[in-house]
Amino acid sequence: MRGRAGIAVFASVVLFCLITPVASAYDPHVPDLERALMPPGAEHWLGTDQLGRDLLTRTAAAGRTSLLFALAVTVATTALGTVFGAAAGLAGGLPDRLLRFAATVALALPGLTLALALVGVLRPGYATVLAALVPLGWVNCGLVARTATRRVASADYVLAVRAIGASPLYLLRRTIAPHIAGPVLTVATADFARTLIAVTSLSFLGIGLPPPDTDWGGMVSDATPLLVTAPRLAVVPALALAVTGLAVALVVDTRRKSSHA
Repeated sequence: MRGRAGIAVFASVVLFCLITPVASAYDPHVPDLERALMPPGAEHWLGTDQLGRDLLTRTAAAGRTSLLFALAVTVATTALGTVFGAAAGLAGGLPDRLLRFAATVALALPGLTLALALVGVLRPGYATVLAALVPLGWVNCGLVARTATRRVASADYVLAVRAIGASPLYLLRRTIAPHIAGPVLTVATADFARTLIAVTSLSFLGIGLPPPDTDWGGMVSDATPLLVTAPRLAVVPALALAVTGLAVALVVDTRRKSSHA
């Protein structure tokens, strides 16, 4: 029940972020200083920001950026983690030791710390966020894929396929991959939630997307000087992020319980 509720809420957020900027009559990036800081009303349901942009439309546009970029990072880390983890679990030896070493490095150097180090070298933007989150972000999925692969590889039917001379690539693609897809998908869903928080956190710290592009973290950062006079400018994107994170958490919790049942 909670999993279905999480899926419904998340789907509603996605539809809101995709449809609102297209259907709205207001451009989320074009300032209109004559309408700056208008209160919520019939014309602007959530009011306008300090530059006169419709807050509802801008929140949806920022959410679209946040969700799409978090999805892109998650797809990249999941693909890398699945390939390296499955290879390490099947081959063992040096690949397995390298994976465990990467896990140690990832624990010692989180993505946000790496991003703060990279900001002195790279300019804020998509490349900096990718360079901060992808190189170590795949390790969590890799460890899960490794564990699942080692468990499946010891099954009788896999041993039988190996005994008749099947190549490691065939084993991974035809025999092992279908059985590790469930755990990998569960950890990928959890990684998406963490990546979404990380992306918005980087934008809040000024390391994320440069203007005019923005996401929920960038909106909160821009609204910080106006927390007293116009708190809704920060509350609205922060609430959107919280609702999205909660919806994904419900889905992950349901998947984990079903996998243990």
